[in-house]
Amino acid sequence: MAFNLYNMQEQNGITSITRLAIADELTIGKLWYHGRLTEPDFLSRLFDLNKMPSTDNRAEFNTAYKDIYKHTVLNYDWELDWIFTDHRFNLTHCTDELYLRFLCETVHPTIRTSPDEQEKMVSIYNRLLGADDFEVIQTNEISGRPVFSGRKKTEGGALLSAKKTEIKKYLNTDYVNSKINLMVDAVQKNTDIAIGTAKELLETICKSILKQKGIAEDPNWTFQRLIKETSNTLDFKPKDADDPEEAERSIKQVLGGIASIVHGVTELRNAYGTGHGKDADFKGLEIKYAKLLVGVVSEIAIIFLATNGEAAELVNEEPIF
Repeated sequence: MAFNLYNMQEQNGITSITRLAIADELTIGKLWYHGRLTEPDFLSRLFDLNKMPSTDNRAEFNTAYKDIYKHTVLNYDWELDWIFTDHRFNLTHCTDELYLRFLCETVHPTIRTSPDEQEKMVSIYNRLLGADDFEVIQTNEISGRPVFSGRKKTEGGALLSAKKTEIKKYLNTDYVNSKINLMVDAVQKNTDIAIGTAKELLETICKSILKQKGIAEDPNWTFQRLIKETSNTLDFKPKDADDPEEAERSIKQVLGGIASIVHGVTELRNAYGTGHGKDADFKGLEIKYAKLLVGVVSEIAIIFLATNGEAAELVNEEPIF
């Protein structure tokens, strides 16, 4: 959705020093921000150019789109780095959110067809953004190519985003994607939601795998029983092991330990997670614990989905408490 963000207030999380340094490196490296698109078409992905003013006094070029098209497509008489100093877009002082969206759009697979250029630009962004404690990380993929988002740096944030992308390879639906995004994003904002959503995601994955295997779920199963039954349906026997049977028994023991961890997740879900009434002065679990739980649940989800080996049909039912 396009933004009409003319005259936005400055946000100083990402400093003008960093922003100008990024602009300089892109220009020197001839890494044009608009990629395979024309400049007005690229900018239209972020801004409503038809509602923004023109710098050209002629009536036939009375919108930002017509203005930019005239000077970058028809005549090409502006400086190559004009976008970084144009007051209408204010990239030196606009909000961090808009600036990061601009950067991520420049390396979107639709815009940037060269993987080498994409990798080089992301490297520039992260090297310079790191000084202000921001980063650009992969959060999705399209046709096998990475899609990026910008964010404030958090310990383990990139790892959680990588896990999110891995889960989507096996169970990529709007419902699951919304759960994954909510779970990962909430770690820093609302641990209550992060823990509850993590449990609901794992329930969905287990139920989907069981349905695919033709195993009827008993409505009286506890959450722990659901995990155990899902584990029992999957083949964890390593093909290259000297003793596959013994190796599988060892893996099953590890999975038994995972079940204990999940039991702890369930108890924390009841104490801290969503779905239960809370007092007005309720305080959620510390971020470090929510991050641990989301990480563990993500790993279990990946193990189950990868072992299952093929996309499972989504089951979306009421969660088990």
